[in-house]
Amino acid sequence: MKFWISGYSKEGSPSVSLYDLGCQTAVWTANLPNPSYLCFQEPFLFALGEFHDHGQLTSFRLQNGTLVPIDSLRVEGGALCHITVNASRTFLAGSCWETGHFFTVRLHPDGTFGQVLFSQILDDGTRRKSRMHFSKILGEYIYGVNIELDAIFCFRHENGILCPVSVLRLPSGCGPRHFYADEKRQLFYCVTEYSSELLVIDSSHRENLRLLDRYPLLDPGFSGESTGSTLAVSHNGKDLYAANRGEDTIVHFHLSDEGIPTLAGRYSCYGNCPRHIALLGKDRLLGIANQKSDEVILLERDSANGMLGKMPVNRIPFASPSFIAGC
Repeated sequence: MKFWISGYSKEGSPSVSLYDLGCQTAVWTANLPNPSYLCFQEPFLFALGEFHDHGQLTSFRLQNGTLVPIDSLRVEGGALCHITVNASRTFLAGSCWETGHFFTVRLHPDGTFGQVLFSQILDDGTRRKSRMHFSKILGEYIYGVNIELDAIFCFRHENGILCPVSVLRLPSGCGPRHFYADEKRQLFYCVTEYSSELLVIDSSHRENLRLLDRYPLLDPGFSGESTGSTLAVSHNGKDLYAANRGEDTIVHFHLSDEGIPTLAGRYSCYGNCPRHIALLGKDRLLGIANQKSDEVILLERDSANGMLGKMPVNRIPFASPSFIAGC
């Protein structure tokens, strides 16, 4: 089983790795500056570079068992923190935390970058600071999550050219960060950074997204500072896992047939600051990128009830990891 790891640059350490669990080693590495997020669509790997005053995009092609650099592009916007590619690989979308830029870039069939198709600091008219953190492409629509404006923007797109559709305004100060789209149930599950909650959103009408409910992610007895980071949902749609940085836990919810979450467990992340999590190997494992303890943790998952193992089955040293995902 192979999976991707990336993180923030540290001198003398790889910042991107393709790790083979069977061999217990990285089979490919690269040293890019601050690749805090990756996007893989075989045979291409797209990496971002997160910088204060600009963003950097880099593309690779899988060729003869290794990844060969293809192209790079400097883009407008500070702290580029998330990228995603549409299913037909005709454009890439990026979100910038520092400046609030949301942009799309044309992709050519050979994996090279074309022109910037859309670039805008998304605004809700309140003059508050704009900070984009995540986007999701679903068919002919794309959704952008603004962590500081407490809003999810919906656009219709035509090969990366965007036209606004609607804006969902969420509770003030919650800080929406990442969401999972359950297209069958027509629900979004959104982790908030500032309020450490799980939001359930009705996505059945794009012109009128609706917040249905809010679920706390932190233990009622926890008194320190903690922020939500990201989430993962099992392929069968029965289990959802969310990460807390500060409490340093993974929270497990069972999802009913209707998609209603019920708290099912709380586990240690076995490290410090779980910035990103992912289910791996046909949901047999949960991978945790613990940014501040320089380690990726793998926990075994029970396929029958979704429970996680009490101890890590693997500890993979990695400098300041911020991202993990399967191939």
